[in-house]
Amino acid sequence: MGQTERDHRPLRTIDPDELRACFPKLVSGTYKPASKATARYNCMGFANDDERHWWEPGLYGGRYHWPPTIRQQDTLESWVELFTSQGYTQVEGRDIEPGFEKIAIFVNLTDMSPTHVAKSDGNIWKSKLGKGQDIEHISLEVLEGDQGDEYGVVERVMRRPLKRT
Repeated sequence: MGQTERDHRPLRTIDPDELRACFPKLVSGTYKPASKATARYNCMGFANDDERHWWEPGLYGGRYHWPPTIRQQDTLESWVELFTSQGYTQVEGRDIEPGFEKIAIFVNLTDMSPTHVAKSDGNIWKSKLGKGQDIEHISLEVLEGDQGDEYGVVERVMRRPLKRT
């Protein structure tokens, strides 16, 4: 969800029609809801398997988190630095790869600032939509664009081997 819209909407799970208005490419069959809405965590928390904190540079305490060893800037470089510190390396391919976790960093088309991060568990792409719900989606393209609340374009894709549990 776009920053301005996200901050003023009441917290609730977004229905399919409203979701399609925000993300025109999210049509039936391209995604499925994976959780109820929550403002507890954002896409960065979700991508880092942390559903207890809102990850944002410069904010600390309570529900906010950002690693102290990573630059306190909301830039593509600091987001890449964060994921590199966790063992991710840059790759060219956007496709899901069995045996690998992937993250895709989206940037704004105007100023190239980071807007969103999606993750893949080797089976499907997943995203946390602002203060809305988590979704599973068939591709990165369904969130790309500059209409509604679309996240811009995927600027960086990184991967690491799946953790064995």
